[in-house]
Amino acid sequence: MKVPRIGNFRIPARLTQRWRARLRAQRRWWRARWRQSSGGEVLFPPVGGGVVAVETLAAGAAPAGARIAILHATAGSGHKRAAQALAAAISAQSPSATVREVDTLVFASRLYRGTYATSYNAMAARAPRLWGALYHSWAIAPINRSTAPVRLALDRMNLRRLVRVLERESPDAVVCTHFLPVEALSPIRGRGRLPVPLYCVITDFTAHPFWAFPHVDWYFVASDRVATELEGHGVSRERIVVTGIPVDPKFEQRLGREAARARLDLDPGRPVVLVMGGGGGVGPLVELASALAALAQQPIVVVVCGTNAKLKHEVEQLAAARAGRVRALGFTDEVDVLLEACDVVVGKAGGLTCAEALVKRVPLVVFRPTPGQEARNADYLVGGGAAVHAESIADVLTTTARWLSDTEARGRAREAAGRLAQPHAAERIARHVLESMVIAASRSA
Repeated sequence: MKVPRIGNFRIPARLTQRWRARLRAQRRWWRARWRQSSGGEVLFPPVGGGVVAVETLAAGAAPAGARIAILHATAGSGHKRAAQALAAAISAQSPSATVREVDTLVFASRLYRGTYATSYNAMAARAPRLWGALYHSWAIAPINRSTAPVRLALDRMNLRRLVRVLERESPDAVVCTHFLPVEALSPIRGRGRLPVPLYCVITDFTAHPFWAFPHVDWYFVASDRVATELEGHGVSRERIVVTGIPVDPKFEQRLGREAARARLDLDPGRPVVLVMGGGGGVGPLVELASALAALAQQPIVVVVCGTNAKLKHEVEQLAAARAGRVRALGFTDEVDVLLEACDVVVGKAGGLTCAEALVKRVPLVVFRPTPGQEARNADYLVGGGAAVHAESIADVLTTTARWLSDTEARGRAREAAGRLAQPHAAERIARHVLESMVIAASRSA
């Protein structure tokens, strides 16, 4: 054995052997401690917060209904909103079921968890062209084949805890609204270590190769175009169901424009423009709000700042805000009411945001969509007549002014949104999941 040396000082071999023995003993101690405490590993936080110990969902301890895990990842808020929508729809159709939605990153290392979402958000906000180049290059088959093994190995290594917990608990079905848990679970599903149905819900109007995996029982997609793209990535068409993107069932409820404005304390006689920059309030929203408030149509501009407290403060300091023409909101769970109260939406092109706007039939001005999936989402809506792509604030002002002045043009955009909308997507997916679970259970009996 080679004896370690530091400069001219040589460490005796017997000491290095002793240190290595101690390290091995330390590893054995940690493994034994983990095994003793593994029963307390947490799996599914209930909607609204908190955690549930594995024992509470073990066979015999849960209610008589099915136990369904809905896995997402907090890379943006859309994947979580889709998971919550499905949880609500499944619970409504099967009240006896135990349904849990959880962030897959809960089970990753602290470093991986801290960098996974922030790296995408930072790149999308500060270097969108770089993200677009990476997104499109990863979709090229030769590049995807060469880079996928390293990426998948890294992701699966960081999600070993998720795999162990799911193997131990074995819920009756697993539904994924992000490709990350599918990456981790598809291999063990193929090896028979997860003998339960595995479903995947694509939350954009496009299908990147990241989503395509074997051993997924069913894929639920937004449109026929997405189904064709997914099939091109190697997924059998027989495993794809066109349902739409799942949105919370409350978006299907109609309050009426006047009632929605009364609930939000908005003037019923003035046009309302809703500005949304995603959960983190991304983009030059202060400048945009000020410019929109100065339009000749004199709209009330409502800016949803999400978790961006600095942005909310800056919007509130605008002269137009002090005059009552601009209102800043932080995080809100009344997006459905806001969409029904407004005349035009100006915002990003996240899959869930677009799907929610379509269900509420609101014309959408897509402002500087991030290259990649957002640009593809925008293309889909623009092609269907429900949106306009704007790369500059001047473009936003031109389209918004036209829609606020021309009720017929705005009406045509609303009708186009209605044609593209899939308001019952969550219910369709829930029904398909519950029915196919029964078939799978009968086959295995």
